[in-house]
Amino acid sequence: MTSGPTLSLKTPIRFRAVWWSVLLTAQSILFVQAPLHADERKLDLTPFSDGTDDWRTRQLFTGALVTFYGQFSPAILNYDDGALGRTYAPVGNSNKTSRLGLRWHIRQLGSWSPIFRAEIGVTPRPSNSVNLNTSQNVDWLADETNLRKLELILKHPRLGVLTFGQGSMATDSITEVDYSGTKVAAYSDVAAVASAQFLRFADGTLSIAQLGEFIDNFEGSNITGTYADGDRKMRARYDSPEFNGLIFSAAIGNEVLHDDGGTNADAALTYERDLGDYKFASGIGYSWKPDARVLSGSMSGLHKASGLNLTVAVGGQDDGGDFSYVKLGLLRSYWAVGETALSIDFYQGNDIYSAGSRSRSVGLAFVQSFDRLNVQGFALLRRYSFDARDADFLDSTAMMTGLRWVF
Repeated sequence: MTSGPTLSLKTPIRFRAVWWSVLLTAQSILFVQAPLHADERKLDLTPFSDGTDDWRTRQLFTGALVTFYGQFSPAILNYDDGALGRTYAPVGNSNKTSRLGLRWHIRQLGSWSPIFRAEIGVTPRPSNSVNLNTSQNVDWLADETNLRKLELILKHPRLGVLTFGQGSMATDSITEVDYSGTKVAAYSDVAAVASAQFLRFADGTLSIAQLGEFIDNFEGSNITGTYADGDRKMRARYDSPEFNGLIFSAAIGNEVLHDDGGTNADAALTYERDLGDYKFASGIGYSWKPDARVLSGSMSGLHKASGLNLTVAVGGQDDGGDFSYVKLGLLRSYWAVGETALSIDFYQGNDIYSAGSRSRSVGLAFVQSFDRLNVQGFALLRRYSFDARDADFLDSTAMMTGLRWVF
C-alpha cells in the first residue's frame, strides 16, 4: 500500500535563535523612526491592504509595503546509468529550486532603506536527491536547511549595502554569470539535475559513487557537487556602490544549518555593462575556509542583434580539483509569446572525486518563455562521462523537461 505525503520538521535551538535575532532587529528598526507627519497618522488598520497595482505587494497598517515573491519548477527526469534507465516524476528542478519569499520594506531611516527578507525552499523531491534507492512517493520534507534567507538589508545610495543574517555569501553564484537564457535547464553546475545518481562500473555492477562527487563548479566555498544549492550562511556582508559597472562584495559567515559546516570569509568583484550592440558581465571571487581556498569566476557576453552569446566559467581549489565550462547559446524571438533560447555546453572537471579522476559532460538545452504568464518551458539532454585511476564507469545520460513559473 502506497503511503501518502510525509512532513518532517526539525528546528534546533540554534535555528530558533537565528530567527529571533533577525526578527527582533527588524522590529527595533521599525519602531525607532521619525515622528509621523499629520497626513501619515491616518492609517488603514486593515492588516493587508492593496498598496499598489501589483497583486504581489500589500500594505501594512503602518504604511510599509510587503512584497511576496517566488517560483515553482516541477519537472520530469529520466536517468540512464548505461545499463538501466528510470524515470522520476514528478521532481523539483534543482537547477532553479522552487521557493517562496517576502520583502518587508521598513520605513526609511534618513538615507538608509531597511528591508527585511525571508525566503524558504519548497521543493518536493528535488531532482538532485533521487536515485535507484528513492521511493516513488512524493515526500514533502521540511527542516532547517529549507531556510534560504532570513536577513536584514540596509541600503544607502552613497555607502552601499550592509546585510546581516542568513543569506548569500559574496561568492554565491560567482561561477554562474550567464546570458544564455537557458540557466533554468543548464548552467555551470552540470550535476545539479541528477547529482545523487549512482555510477555504474564498466562491468555492469552498481557502485556507491554518486554523480555529484565527480562534478563541482566551485561556487565560493561550496566545494562538493552534492550540496543542495547556493553558498549561503549566517553572515555579515558588504556590497559597495556600483562604479562604472563594478561592485565589490565581501562577507564573513558561519554555517549554522548543516552539522558539517564551518566558518568562512570571501570577497568578490563583479562587472556588468552594456557596450553598444553587446552586453557583458563577469565575476571573480576568492573564498577562504580553514581547510580550503577557492578561486573561481565566470563571464558571459551577448550580441543583442543576433542573440548569439558565449559563457565561460573556471575555478579550482588550492590543494587539488578544478573545472572549466563553456556554453554557446542563441536567443531569438521566433514567436510572439516570448523569447526562445538554445544552448550547447561542455564541462570538464579534474581531480574532484580523487587525484587523477576526470569528469566530462555535454548538454543541449531548450527554453521557451511565455511572457504574459511568467512561465518558461524547458528541456535538457545531458551526457556524462567519468574516469578514476582505480575504476572505469559507464557513460550515463540525463533527460529532463519541465516548467518554471516566476512571480
